[in-house]
Amino acid sequence: MKIVISDRSGQILYEGSPSLNGNGVIIGSGNDCDIQLNKMGIAHNQIQLRYNADGLLTLQDLQSPFGTIVNGSKVQPGFIAIIKPGAFIELSDDVFVRLQLEGGDVPIANAEEKLFPFFLNSNETFVRKCFSQIKSKIPRQHYNAISAAEGEMVTRIKELSAVLEVTYALNSIGSFPRLLEFTLEMAIAVTGGERGLLMLYNEELSRLETVAMQNFAPGEINDDLQATAGLVSRCFETGEAMIGPSHRFKQPGRRGRNPEDAGIVSVALVPLKEMATNIGVLYIDTKHSGNIMTARTDQMLRIFAAQAAVAISRTRMFHSATTDSITSIANQNLFMRRLGEEFCRAQRHQKDISLILMDLDHFKALNETHGEANGNRVLKEVGRIFRSATRIHDLVARFGADTFAMLLPETPFAGAKTVATKLKTNLSDTKIRAGTRSIQVTGSFGIASSSKATAKPADLLRMAEKALKMAKKRGGNQIA
Repeated sequence: MKIVISDRSGQILYEGSPSLNGNGVIIGSGNDCDIQLNKMGIAHNQIQLRYNADGLLTLQDLQSPFGTIVNGSKVQPGFIAIIKPGAFIELSDDVFVRLQLEGGDVPIANAEEKLFPFFLNSNETFVRKCFSQIKSKIPRQHYNAISAAEGEMVTRIKELSAVLEVTYALNSIGSFPRLLEFTLEMAIAVTGGERGLLMLYNEELSRLETVAMQNFAPGEINDDLQATAGLVSRCFETGEAMIGPSHRFKQPGRRGRNPEDAGIVSVALVPLKEMATNIGVLYIDTKHSGNIMTARTDQMLRIFAAQAAVAISRTRMFHSATTDSITSIANQNLFMRRLGEEFCRAQRHQKDISLILMDLDHFKALNETHGEANGNRVLKEVGRIFRSATRIHDLVARFGADTFAMLLPETPFAGAKTVATKLKTNLSDTKIRAGTRSIQVTGSFGIASSSKATAKPADLLRMAEKALKMAKKRGGNQIA
């Protein structure tokens, strides 16, 4: 990908074809940027351009003052957008970026994504090679019998390999959405289905929601899901699997289309269970008459449904263990772990790292005056304000009863102070409803950044706590 950067007068500031695979390139005014621009209005680290795991070109606004304009649309600070070759990017009023596709461009996907499937393909290849060698040593009149045995063996090996594949993936794929998609891919591969869905029950909204989908064309989604909605609900409510030709599941008296009306020949629905509770549905179907799903499909889908449920359960347990129940942001345990990780990474790559601590001013008095329920409402709103100010790689956490923390990797003191100033303003400008009244709160902010005096994560935390105490001594609603 060729990157051309120019100013309003047309002067070329940069022209080159850096690799956008891996971590891609960072454009900004800092000395550590891959492409450095010494222009007004350009942040230390302004944007990052890279191919993601799916081979799509992405732009992330890292810390621009006002967002980045891509083809006339604004990408907010901290957000990631998928862009296309030929995109016109406005970094400031005077600096523009153009992306031009070159003949040799080949996006490289994340290595994790290339790892799977592994067992499925290699084991099938091995079995077919063995049978090929057997055929070369026996009379031709036995070929039909051997071929039938080969087909049965390949089917069983594919099934076992797919189960092994997903079991391995549970401990190897870090992305929860990708793990669900991969489980669905394996389920389709061994059942002879064409399309699939994983649906989970949203307790807050009291409905099933699709969390993973494979091979549905855009025009099919609404019509076909409406045709199968009755079956999905029945599977979830009763906990019973339904597998076989779609005409067996026609629902007399039901208004609207049935699966058969939508051209669906065969369906397979299996409930997802966490302990004895139904939490969702695994759905597979096909529109080809040669792929009628059978009892064997039932056995395999139950295994995949159980594996998907394990992944979901683990994710929920992790969320519960690392998330503050009131604010829905990270808790202190997760924050301390990430602080250690990011601090070591910053030292290893000689990057800046900053930490902001904030105490709500007079929160104890607020709780006594307005009650605990309204106090929790304030905490939740403060968590939302902090979360809205984070970039993709920042972390915000509830660090104590009325203390919040924000970790800012690759951010110097000046950048952290800018963030703290914005948070302080947003906090004091926000009115939180408490019955018929509204509550206004302020906070005291302490900032610490890596330096020669910070040899370990605890040093950075100690400096931030010291700065916070200084801000509180000044009377609150201050930054130190």
